[in-house]
Amino acid sequence: MTDLTRRKMLGVAAAGAVTSLSTSAEAAAPPVPTPLPNEDDLRAFVALSSVLTGVAALKLAPTVDPIQVKNQYFDAAKADPALPTLLQMVRSDPDPKNPVAAASKVMNDPKLKFLGRSIILAWYLGVWYDPKKLEAYNTPGDHPFPLNPVKVISPAAYTQGWTWRVAQAHPMGYSEMRYGYWADDPLKLEIYIA
Repeated sequence: MTDLTRRKMLGVAAAGAVTSLSTSAEAAAPPVPTPLPNEDDLRAFVALSSVLTGVAALKLAPTVDPIQVKNQYFDAAKADPALPTLLQMVRSDPDPKNPVAAASKVMNDPKLKFLGRSIILAWYLGVWYDPKKLEAYNTPGDHPFPLNPVKVISPAAYTQGWTWRVAQAHPMGYSEMRYGYWADDPLKLEIYIA
């Protein structure tokens, strides 16, 4: 017969807790810090994104920004080899105060316009569409509907998508709005995007 006492049970529980802590501490490697993006590239990316989406740059990248979702969108766009060309086009614009001209150049360039569309979809939906898929989808013929994104950029990108703000709604299971907000008349869209 086994002699079970409270003291033995607590000893076994404590030994198990210590073992699991040491095992999980060994298994959990320190997180690898993600390198910060080049500030000039990020600034050009946000300026172009502002013109492409119609949302003010200070709304896309506020001065106080604890979420930093712009970095996640920028990282998704960096995977495309055409991004340096796109950013150079924005920087080389003779009139930097008129980013609409740079955006117009991007959206009229057959090699860059699909990357521009991917950037728009990222800001609004929080998902990344491969520019090559968008280009193929744009050709005549039968295409599957809907076109599936490559990935959801991140949970924060999904909850911070501009489609929710423009629709004055929120994603399922996440809301920054107070209870009962739906009973009030909606605010003017300019409050959200300008």
